[in-house]
Amino acid sequence: MSKKILVIGVLLSCLFISQNSFALEPFNSNVFTQIKEENLGKRWLLVLWSVDCPPCFKELALLQKLRSEKQLLPIVIINVDDNDEVAGQRVELLKRFQLNELPNYYFQDGEGDKQRYNIDSQWYGELPRSYFVEANGTFHGKSGLMSEQVLTKWLLNQP
Repeated sequence: MSKKILVIGVLLSCLFISQNSFALEPFNSNVFTQIKEENLGKRWLLVLWSVDCPPCFKELALLQKLRSEKQLLPIVIINVDDNDEVAGQRVELLKRFQLNELPNYYFQDGEGDKQRYNIDSQWYGELPRSYFVEANGTFHGKSGLMSEQVLTKWLLNQP
């Protein structure tokens, strides 16, 4: 009898984990090429953030608010912490801001400099960092907290 209870418990745990997990994938140059190809022909936003960046949390909260107005927003999110020790924190923060259903990526351990350069050779790591990407693939990078007005105009007022 106890084996049946154990098996049921394990199955329920697996179901709970699969319903509460999401895809958080490692970022690299191949992934970046794929993201750009998938979004070619539409305007989208690339958001870069860190677990130790309070202004990033404000921007994530703004994105959460905008998602409450329009569920499907053209946003790709990348956590730039290249330290595996923050893996749990990045997952919890994305869940807290209800952004876990968006495409989410992270820099792998020790890959920060390489991936920052991969995204933008002129970007030195200041956060938050956002790239407003035109339908033709042109990137416009902005450092610092974006205003709700700017994000609303870009994300909700699509042409």
